[in-house]
Amino acid sequence: MVGSPLELEILRIRLLAVRAIARATSAGPEPPVHAALQTERTAVDDRLEEVSRALADGDSARGLGYLLGLRPDELSFLWATVAATVDPELAIHLPQLGPRYGRTGISLAQFCSMVELGSARSVQLGLDLLSSNPLIRHHLVEPIDPRAITMETAWVATPRVVAFLSGTDAIDPLVEQVGGLVAVPTEPISDDVLDELRARIGELAAGQPCAILIQGRRAGGRRTLAASAVGCPVVAIDLERLRYSTGLGETLAGLAREVLLRGALPLIAGADELVGAEATQRRREVARFIEASPGPVFVITSTTLSQLEVSRPVFRFELPLPSPRTRAAMWRRELGGASIDEAIARVAHRFQLGPGGIRDAVIAARANATARREPIGEIDLIQGLHSTVEERFGGFARRHTTHLTWADVVLVPEIRDQIDQLVSRVRDSYQVLDQWGFQRHLPGSGVAALFSGPPGTGKTMLAAVMARALGLELFRVDLSQITSKWVGETEKQLDRVFDAAETGHAMLLFDEADSLFAKRTEVKGATERYANLEVNFLLQRIETFSGVAVLTTNMDGSLDPAFRRRLAAHIRFPHPDRQERAELWRRLLPSAAPVARDLDFERLASDFPAFAGAQIRNALTTAAFLAARSGCAIDQALLRRAASEETHAMGRIVTARQS
Repeated sequence: MVGSPLELEILRIRLLAVRAIARATSAGPEPPVHAALQTERTAVDDRLEEVSRALADGDSARGLGYLLGLRPDELSFLWATVAATVDPELAIHLPQLGPRYGRTGISLAQFCSMVELGSARSVQLGLDLLSSNPLIRHHLVEPIDPRAITMETAWVATPRVVAFLSGTDAIDPLVEQVGGLVAVPTEPISDDVLDELRARIGELAAGQPCAILIQGRRAGGRRTLAASAVGCPVVAIDLERLRYSTGLGETLAGLAREVLLRGALPLIAGADELVGAEATQRRREVARFIEASPGPVFVITSTTLSQLEVSRPVFRFELPLPSPRTRAAMWRRELGGASIDEAIARVAHRFQLGPGGIRDAVIAARANATARREPIGEIDLIQGLHSTVEERFGGFARRHTTHLTWADVVLVPEIRDQIDQLVSRVRDSYQVLDQWGFQRHLPGSGVAALFSGPPGTGKTMLAAVMARALGLELFRVDLSQITSKWVGETEKQLDRVFDAAETGHAMLLFDEADSLFAKRTEVKGATERYANLEVNFLLQRIETFSGVAVLTTNMDGSLDPAFRRRLAAHIRFPHPDRQERAELWRRLLPSAAPVARDLDFERLASDFPAFAGAQIRNALTTAAFLAARSGCAIDQALLRRAASEETHAMGRIVTARQS
């Protein structure tokens, strides 16, 4: 008999149903249809015997039954639910086998009648399906109505089990939308640190059930390390992505089922979501999953996860960033035959990415090169990196761009020299830190600078000009999004921002930094203690930061003293003097604007001494709109009027000299 195991098993269940109907009708009056079934009973028995011989011992369901320790009647019930789910002919026969609550599926009463299960065994099977039977525990079968289960409740096989038994290899959509199979490179990059970690993790994964926690930077290769260390598939879910999807319990059940069907190991990424008081329920569900897993469970985090709350052993590993040489090898592997070795070497040093980040960047770079209709080059690699970095910030920082250049900046020589030194420190970091060996004296390779001074003196503008001159993307941290009332949540979100800036080689801008980096206070209660913990975290993180960060404040005296020694530069922006104000009036007026010839910028600078760059810009913009409405050029009178309005907006009184 020819047919797949699924087809043969469905045929076997259908024949059992036909035989049960014939048996039930043989005792009483026999309508023609029942008589016909009775005369065919012998033929049905013969076909059943033929199907049983044709079924191979090693098919999917029998292997699954052996793995789960299912009894023959439990395995047969699994096949009956599959047949009731997909076989239209069986659906016609089932109503003749007894009542069923539900329009689809098969009830225990119908199944027991069909396979001639004895009374005692029928009761036991019913009790098993109400407890922790493997069919229930692994979500292989489900009742139509779980609220009230009786012998007449209909049962169906879950879609993933039906697909598995039909030979479909597609992963469960419930798991795939928040994770999926972890890809493993066919030729893993050889690296002393990575090779040692793979060996140690592989030994643990082959032993007792445990939790293997891998900590490291996002897109740094944590999942790849786990999958390449073991000799079986690894199926992952990401708790960060799960925030916007189905419930955790249902997804963990799907993960357990997928692991079982594939003979894989489970991996739970985004374990940072388990930190904080609001994540208590999630931690418990994950702990229950780990405790119930028959083998090792990988847990991936980017921050230090204090406690997994499990009784099993927990082994912690920290995955450092690959060295520039290893990163270059990863770039070459992803790029295939692209002959741009010099560009790869520069990009590998500049951007501290792991395998995941490099893979994403290459995909974006190929798309960019295709759009340009040119071979892939360094510009495509950098643009590919920039196009993927914003997603890593998770909405906690926004891209900040400017069209201004150094020519638009008015600075006194002392401040300009400090800025030049800061820019040089960023540009020459590779030479000084790596080639000259100064990196070993420092906890991090980053540059953090503080810009302080009165409002409107150009601190934010200068940060944007600096980023543009260095070829960096500037991201302004959104403090309203990043601060949270939940304990530990602010630190977690800040760590994500720092990680994204490091991997994408972006400059961070913290405006009004005193709100985050304020002085620690004497602990008098929980509020002060948790506020101090946030500052402690920031002090440690800014010290190990390997990117570029600029912090601006109007109140540098309120910053924690311990923060100052972690700064590469502290540049104080004074209020502009009269000459600088006159130059700002002149430079901030666009050359394309219609301007009167008799403008006296020195007089404006003298008459409005409280103005800094921001106020001068606002006044010029107001004057331009006044001129556009009147259909005339921007003249001295409009500038004075606009400046007077800006003075009122500042809460000041216009003196007679200014009127």
